[in-house]
Amino acid sequence: MKKSLLITVLLCLSGTPMLAAAAEVEDLGRMKEFMGVMEGYYSIIDGVHAVASDHEKSAIQQLQKIEEIYKNRGDRAQAIEVLRDVVARTDNDTIRNAAAMMLADALNDTGQASEAVEVLRTALERNL
Repeated sequence: MKKSLLITVLLCLSGTPMLAAAAEVEDLGRMKEFMGVMEGYYSIIDGVHAVASDHEKSAIQQLQKIEEIYKNRGDRAQAIEVLRDVVARTDNDTIRNAAAMMLADALNDTGQASEAVEVLRTALERNL
């Protein structure tokens, strides 16, 4: 009887380090997952900073958001008006090119394909 009790105690004690090691592996896995989430989060912040600190990128993103809001409201004509204004007023080639492409898409989506082509031709002529 003493022998079987001794064997039982020894078996119980030998399993404890394995259980501890399994828990440590699980904890390490959770920490690794958390680190991945944090790296993704900081990557998003870096991307937002890169756009926000660049006037051209910011203007293009703002135009996209304006167009998205008007489109979601079902008021594509207002977006077209804003985009036309930007194409006409800006001296910045990058912003004008982006606005012209967005304007052409909006015009085409609203059944004004001929005018969309004209906007793109005008932008192309300026770029050549």
